[in-house]
Amino acid sequence: MRLLRGMLERTPVPEGQTTASSGDGGSLFPVRYRQRLVAELKLDAATARGLMRALLDACRTSDESTQIACLQDFADGFRRTALIKDVQFYPYLRCALEHDTMAMVHFNEVQADVRRHVLRIEAILVEYLGAPWDATCRRRFVPDVARAASLLGRLLRQEESTLFPLYLPPDQYRYLGGSVPRENGGRAG
Repeated sequence: MRLLRGMLERTPVPEGQTTASSGDGGSLFPVRYRQRLVAELKLDAATARGLMRALLDACRTSDESTQIACLQDFADGFRRTALIKDVQFYPYLRCALEHDTMAMVHFNEVQADVRRHVLRIEAILVEYLGAPWDATCRRRFVPDVARAASLLGRLLRQEESTLFPLYLPPDQYRYLGGSVPRENGGRAG
């Protein structure tokens, strides 16, 4: 049930009620702001770190079934959190920062770097969970898990230091100073 926690909390917006707005007369955010999302993502990050530690501990033993079980536990949590970020966190930030060119460029760079780390970790998970292990897989498993742990650490530090602080309520984005485009091409009158 814990795996579905984030998805079950999503509630549809009642008919006739808007989602979050970007301020006075601004465009509507197509993604709902969730006040506790960053706290949940930080908790998920701590859980992912714990699951990775358990996997690294399992790598010190020669029990392949324990290694596979720990890898599967890590994969489940990692994929669930990645899905929540892709569906709720990143789309909200992209929409919130769209009128600030500098913030958007920085966001795109960080998100591209984070996505590369996620894809590398996912490739490792698919390789070891997708097929039976041969001698080569067994020999490469521990170094690949160590590489995934390093990537995970960089990924989480980058998100926590750079992206999480940008996740604010919709009315807080006025400080960015981005101009909101007008329907008449930005001309007065």
